[in-house]
Amino acid sequence: MVKMKKSIAFFISFIATIAFISILPLVLNPILKNLPKAKDIILPIILSIGLIFFMFFQGFLKLKWNKKLLSQSKVFLEINGDNFTKTEKSWIYLFLVLIYFAPAIANSSFKSISMTNIILFVVFLIISIFLLKYSEKTMRIIFTQEGIVVTGLDLRIDISLGHPLHNATGFYPYDMIDGYLPLQDGLELFIEYEQGKITLNTSGEEKNQILYILKQHEIEMRKYV
Repeated sequence: MVKMKKSIAFFISFIATIAFISILPLVLNPILKNLPKAKDIILPIILSIGLIFFMFFQGFLKLKWNKKLLSQSKVFLEINGDNFTKTEKSWIYLFLVLIYFAPAIANSSFKSISMTNIILFVVFLIISIFLLKYSEKTMRIIFTQEGIVVTGLDLRIDISLGHPLHNATGFYPYDMIDGYLPLQDGLELFIEYEQGKITLNTSGEEKNQILYILKQHEIEMRKYV
């Protein structure tokens, strides 16, 4: 169910983004047409704005689903989510690199990179860094009667290559939790079939409450990672 919802959110967001960037030139062309080399910068700007639109559309869609679920659930405990990993953030940075420098990389000629493209790349990179930092602060891990809800305005792009996202937004019934590993300053909960994990920065009484909830649902401690 989690993977299906993730795929549905990705597909809907992708279609919405295609529609959005199809309309965007109608707005940008009159504004930018008088700038030097306007034709060279309009497409990268459209793609950069489209990338940010995709991040927000997918994030708001998942957030809406989670809010609806939480409105029907009994909440036991809520804690802050962990920070995003560098790998999770790097996908967005990689897309920006491709948007602005793909032609130069393909031709192995960096002389073709204009100063305007470099400035635009830096601007959208800084915007992305701040957006991801804001997104991190919105993330919450909520223990309910039926399972665990990871929610917030998650602006990461979940691409199924390599390691799955930590604390990927969605609803995880307790029977999906394959085990847990206690850490000095937190806990790691493993999702079945190696679909990722939920990392918790917690200690003291809060940590004991979580361990009690896990014990109540017969979730066993792992002796390995």
